[in-house]
Amino acid sequence: MLSLTRILRKKIPVHELAGKISRPPLRPFSVVVASDEKGGIGDGGTIPWEIPEDMQYFRRVTTNLRGKNVKPSPSKRNAVVMGRKTWDSLPPKFRPLSNRLNVVLSRSATKEQLLAGIPDPIKRAEAANDVVAVNGGLEDALRMLVSKEHTSSIETVFCIGGGTIYKQALCAPCVNVLQAIHRTVVRPASNSCSVFFDIPAAGTKTLEGLELVRESITDERVSTGAGGKKYQFEKLVPRNSEEEQYLNLVGRIIDEGCTKCDRTGVGTRSLFGAQMRFSLRNNRLPLLTTKRVFWRGVCEELLWFLRGETNAKLLSDKGIHIWDGNGSRAFLDSRGLTDYDEMDLGPVYGFQWRHFGADYISCKEDSEGKGVDQIANIVKSLIENPDDRRMICTAWNPAALPRMALPPCHMMAQFYVSNGELSCMLYQRSCDMGLGVPFNIASYALLTFLMAKASGLRPGELVHTLGDAHVYSNHVEPCRKQLKRVPRPFPFIVFKQDKEFLEDFQESDIEVIDYSPYPVISMEMAV
Repeated sequence: MLSLTRILRKKIPVHELAGKISRPPLRPFSVVVASDEKGGIGDGGTIPWEIPEDMQYFRRVTTNLRGKNVKPSPSKRNAVVMGRKTWDSLPPKFRPLSNRLNVVLSRSATKEQLLAGIPDPIKRAEAANDVVAVNGGLEDALRMLVSKEHTSSIETVFCIGGGTIYKQALCAPCVNVLQAIHRTVVRPASNSCSVFFDIPAAGTKTLEGLELVRESITDERVSTGAGGKKYQFEKLVPRNSEEEQYLNLVGRIIDEGCTKCDRTGVGTRSLFGAQMRFSLRNNRLPLLTTKRVFWRGVCEELLWFLRGETNAKLLSDKGIHIWDGNGSRAFLDSRGLTDYDEMDLGPVYGFQWRHFGADYISCKEDSEGKGVDQIANIVKSLIENPDDRRMICTAWNPAALPRMALPPCHMMAQFYVSNGELSCMLYQRSCDMGLGVPFNIASYALLTFLMAKASGLRPGELVHTLGDAHVYSNHVEPCRKQLKRVPRPFPFIVFKQDKEFLEDFQESDIEVIDYSPYPVISMEMAV
């Protein structure tokens, strides 16, 4: 009896250089700082104001994890990176900062010397796993924190000073992985400050190419501390011009698009012909932040495609229900596919990728060796002839369209190599901007990463070319809500372990780090 899972006996080996692109070179981080109107942060030893609300804010930002009711533990917590002077300025009873990994930068101090400053011997012993000494600067700390040891156990890294460390945060290479600046703005300015942190004004670009935008700022408040200082909490993020491409296109479609009828009967606003570009360098993953994208679904589906699968039940059993509607008995019958078992989608994406041109019997049929294995052929060309202009994978097979539950929307990918970097251009004929496109961007980014692993190349760029780009009528208002959000920096992808063959990767082998999206915006899928 055949397994429900299609078996590919001829698998694609993972390249021996694949490990070089398993993780970004530096761990992404955020800055937390309190400064006055002139950028003053202190006098080199003390903070010249007393704002209890700021201390509470600092603790909340640097301690809280993103999940609801998730408490920090050694297996999942945040890290705070500080200079030796900042560590010494902490009252001994607060060392180390609780429920966080304390990373202290020092050219001379060892971990033991840092712990020696904790007077209570019991607390000193308990703190042994909460303090790390790094001989170097912020870059060295970020390189250490992206290692396998810390990638999964540290959710967010915060740079908390002092002045020298803050300056390093805004210089290359660290600034390239800066995710946010959480700033407490204090008024009026203090005359006693001798240490300053000059944060670029929102909307201005630095020599390093950094342009910050304001995500949020509170109303001005008056502290209950001595002196009644005024303060505001402000969050700045590096401008994400790549996600802005997507948002601007959605806005154009809503404002200028042609009203059209469609197969689903819902109706759309539509424009024809657009293009977006996303960098994949240093493992940056274009996973939209203005609403949460279902990454687990993206990953499971793409791996399902790569294995040549067409049985939607394999996804449904894992809690991935994106194909349930198109695999239902009623939908298949409406397409005239009455001979298919429920959840058999026919010769869709994965079958065309791995068996193009073969006769399709059912999702249970063993098609090993039948048809053209487009993925294997492209990998072979990437290794042997990377300048080839025919490295194309197509899911659009006119002869097989009547046997598919749904004709392919993302229908063709072309691969291109330049200076050791692998790029992919996706052509998508039908582009559901609200639900589908965010998913498709992430999916083909992941495909490019995996193809790079198979060929020993570095990920370069994803170019997304869109045909009929549309917003469904019932998605207009949810999309308007999304357009009001300031996009945050994209997260990064980490391969926790490599496999011998491309098809052997599991969703659990691949992790997205530093993904901090806005909440989900519900949109109903048109079937």
